[in-house]
Amino acid sequence: MISELSKQQRKVLLLLVIAILLGSGNLLYQSLQRGPVEVYLVSPVSVPWPGKEPDLGFNQNNPLQLGNVQKIKTEPAEAPNNKEEPVNTGLSKKQPSGLIDPNTATSEELQTIPGIGPVLASRIIEYREQVKKFQKVEDLLEIKGIGKKTLEKIREYIEIKP
Repeated sequence: MISELSKQQRKVLLLLVIAILLGSGNLLYQSLQRGPVEVYLVSPVSVPWPGKEPDLGFNQNNPLQLGNVQKIKTEPAEAPNNKEEPVNTGLSKKQPSGLIDPNTATSEELQTIPGIGPVLASRIIEYREQVKKFQKVEDLLEIKGIGKKTLEKIREYIEIKP
């Protein structure tokens, strides 16, 4: 069969065989360098269910067996009680209690303003300490990261005191 191939076809076939051998050798080398695979087994955990526990008719002491199929009660769950307190996820910022003066506010106080995070708060403080104090709210446009849209969002929370 190889004798039926032209010289150019044999060269291509030889290159393919060499490429396959090099690729296989590389994969073998990498698998030997990785080491053994570690498997971590985690014990089951119970996840709290918000509100009332659902009653699906399942009893852990007497699970359904094959051939012992029963109809499971599938009534819709009760509507949530809207009088419950919302869950604090820690993601929402505390709203500022009053107007904040960027000339005297701490980083934490500045971060209570919606749209101002730790980076912008540090830039505001750095600007007022190294460049100049703010004379009017529009001076905040000099801070990198505060544009016209951001300024309009934060304007109602800021007061420049003389």
